Amino acid sequence: MKLSARHLLFLLLISPHFLWSQRDVYVSETPKNYDFNYSSFINTVRFYPEDSELDYPVLELGSNRQLLLEFDDLEADNKNYFYKIYHCNYDWSISEEIAAIDYIDGFQENRFYESSSSFNTRVEYTHYFLRLPNDDVKFKMSGNYLLKVYLNDDEDDLVLSRRFVVYEAMMKAVPTVRRSAAPPNSRTHQELSIKVEHAGIYIPSPSTDIKIAVLQNGRWDNAVSGIKPTFVQAEAIIYDLMGQISFPGYKEFRPLDIRSFRHRGPQVETLEQLKDGFKLKLFPDIPRTNSAYLFTHDINGKFIIASHDNPSAAERAEYGLVKFKLQSNLLPKKNVYLIGSFSDFRAYPQNKLEYNLETGSYEGEISFKNGFYDYYYATTDNDGSNLNIMELEGSTFEAENDFLVFVYYRKYGSRYDQLVAFNKTSSNKR
Repeated sequence: MKLSARHLLFLLLISPHFLWSQRDVYVSETPKNYDFNYSSFINTVRFYPEDSELDYPVLELGSNRQLLLEFDDLEADNKNYFYKIYHCNYDWSISEEIAAIDYIDGFQENRFYESSSSFNTRVEYTHYFLRLPNDDVKFKMSGNYLLKVYLNDDEDDLVLSRRFVVYEAMMKAVPTVRRSAAPPNSRTHQELSIKVEHAGIYIPSPSTDIKIAVLQNGRWDNAVSGIKPTFVQAEAIIYDLMGQISFPGYKEFRPLDIRSFRHRGPQVETLEQLKDGFKLKLFPDIPRTNSAYLFTHDINGKFIIASHDNPSAAERAEYGLVKFKLQSNLLPKKNVYLIGSFSDFRAYPQNKLEYNLETGSYEGEISFKNGFYDYYYATTDNDGSNLNIMELEGSTFEAENDFLVFVYYRKYGSRYDQLVAFNKTSSNKR
């Protein structure tokens, strides 16, 4: 990412600031075609169907449904944000064989026009939002899409990227979720079988013309793809090989209810109101690797922004520093992070917990906006690789998870991958 002089100055001055004094800023990294936040002053990024904030960024081609992208800029000034949309192949490489005019009705690059300033909050911010499709851009093709947001009409000044998909219901995906039968994962994993029905559509080479991707709780980082058919019928393709489409069940997510900074939520031990923000200390957590499974209702890793203290949470909700504490032995050559959809299920530097020898705990203070959050503790190797949730959370086949199935089709002579079927199911239907 290319940093402007203004951004470099901000990085030098930001350390005393209440919200970020406890954590290093994001590291720059080469832009990738996945969900990622590249700027330290961007927080609380949400991308969802406007009529269902706990759903995933999926649209049906030609429908009236819109996606809503929201984020806060903690520099609290008015910036010129632009966005650009790319069509991608099933593997999320850019679709080089088609031009923007082929898949967009309107303009590929556009400016943000909607924003609002925080009102009467201790921590100031500017709230930006974008609806897709809109008067400037409509989608003409199904498939994978990548949204890039950047500053001042300079795509190198990237602040965030997000994936979304547009499907057309040409085929039907019928998934079944069950307990894994593949040892040694029978007690810890869930697996799927999938039937793709393509009535009236001739597919000469099902193993190459059709590709599927399966997501757990909307996570592209551990999606299962590259799957070959087990059986091919006249108008159906079956994917049902033991252990082929398999995911750890994990445990239900841990909840964090901070919809009020005037009254302590059930997870909050202490609450301080300061001139420049709020500080909350949570009751200590413990690892759940060997604990018995207990079903609790969660929102499968997502989060909502809401405030019991103020209406219009988008502009009036407060930010506070939340202190997490995980009582655990020191894990040699491991780092511990707090993850969830608020972190794109990635090990961002400001969500890293440090080990406190005096308390025997991993501890960290992380900035959150009023709302309800799901989270996990996860480990990585020292270099940040090999994100592992099972090490601290455990896993069971009994847990409830969402599964999203996408079916891509590239017919003979086509220049792009169509997304011809989509289905969402849950492991509680098994």
